Amino acid sequence: MTTSIQSYSRKEIVTDILLIRLPVRSLLRFKCVCKSWHDLIKSPDFIKKHFSSKSSRPRLCICKFGVNYTPQPPLRAINLFLFPEKIIAGIVPSRQSIFRWEHVSDFRAIYGPVNGLFLLQKGFFLCNVRFAWWNPATKECRIIPMVSFELQRFFDERDNVVGIGYDAVSQDYKVLSLRTYMNDEKRKVHPKVFAAIYSLKNDSWKHIEPNFPYNSSLCESLGCTHLNGVYYWLCVTKDNVYIISTFDFTTEMFGEMEGPPIPYDHWGALMLRGGSLAAMSCSEMAQPMTSCYDIWATIGENNWIKVVTVNPPITSHWPLGIWEYDKYIYEMTQTYNLVYYDHTTKQVTDFGLNFSNIGSGSVWPISYEESLVPINREIPTEQDNIEYFFAKF
Repeated sequence: MTTSIQSYSRKEIVTDILLIRLPVRSLLRFKCVCKSWHDLIKSPDFIKKHFSSKSSRPRLCICKFGVNYTPQPPLRAINLFLFPEKIIAGIVPSRQSIFRWEHVSDFRAIYGPVNGLFLLQKGFFLCNVRFAWWNPATKECRIIPMVSFELQRFFDERDNVVGIGYDAVSQDYKVLSLRTYMNDEKRKVHPKVFAAIYSLKNDSWKHIEPNFPYNSSLCESLGCTHLNGVYYWLCVTKDNVYIISTFDFTTEMFGEMEGPPIPYDHWGALMLRGGSLAAMSCSEMAQPMTSCYDIWATIGENNWIKVVTVNPPITSHWPLGIWEYDKYIYEMTQTYNLVYYDHTTKQVTDFGLNFSNIGSGSVWPISYEESLVPINREIPTEQDNIEYFFAKF
């Protein structure tokens, strides 16, 4: 009896140390210590607890994809930089380069993360769109089969919207692909929406009915607006009213909710602020030094309030998102440098990232928590690696 209790206690102590103290990189090495550690670290329960533990905290990650047209052929590079947990206004933060790949082909976007997983997209129109799941912490990559949309020849693709999420009931990671096509035959314009959803567990797509009023393009969010299995987009109705369109990854149903009271002629975008749904709006972003951004937050269900108005004292810029509650991230349109404005201290701080060598492109500020979530197939293919995805497709 005593031996059994002591053995159980030792196991509990080891599990707690692995959960609380160690990052993913260390745990991947410790899988080789013994079979019991290997089985423990690979178990779904341990993976879930580790992601929720103190060892996994949100950190700001900056993803930059840029193109330098000076060399021939042009240099197309993607970079991921990870910043400390605490960012202090007025001090250029230290950073860690966690990924870089040059000579990227047609890269389009990075979505997520959801439980530490990203979705990568290359291409935009019809048959050249390819997706891949990616876990940077475990260095696993999984190429997704192509999704087919059968169209009549006179349809012209106008919009391509993607959302990713987690279905907690089936414990499955899913991808929603929405494509809008315009039929202008005989000078008439009729939008048609095609929707398909991908299941990581089944490794396959299925078409679903887009049963929601799709009267205009869904506005791209500033970051991943996925919460508790539901993805959110800002949308303007035909009556020029901002609403929130939703997709539930468990029921696989579309829905809508009341949006913030943003005037229809104002720019607006959804984002997450401190883990809750929020929105940013602006009447005029083309006026440097005087652009004012209203920040809207949700209180309860379908109740929006304006919590603050931000007026960053910076030159020509574009808003990219928010970190924590009060640090607003901007890209300088002339230099491509990234800065953030701390509304609490009223200070502007440069991130210290010089992107002049890769020039124009796209930037994504990401709230990132590393995880052990596996995405490998039982029998991985030679294509299931991140280098192949970036370089070959």
